[in-house]
Amino acid sequence: MHTVDAMVAFYDIEKNLHQALDELSGKFLNDLPEFKTVNPTVENVTEYLFTKIDKTLRDNGAQLLRIEVSDSPTRAYCISVTE
Repeated sequence: MHTVDAMVAFYDIEKNLHQALDELSGKFLNDLPEFKTVNPTVENVTEYLFTKIDKTLRDNGAQLLRIEVSDSPTRAYCISVTE
């Protein structure tokens, strides 16, 4: 197994993750520009967050492999990266 040593700026990642979540938290999603033309279903919100969070992580030398978003205890949507 090959390992790669890399420095990850956790402070920057955490700050950007909070910003991404704060953009949605407590908001009426239909009013947000991201969801003007796309219905804010749990699937679409998951894809939006995956794209945003993955970019933040890649900009900081990391990669998002899995995200799961739930809108109730029995309904969730998951994206997993398999390469």
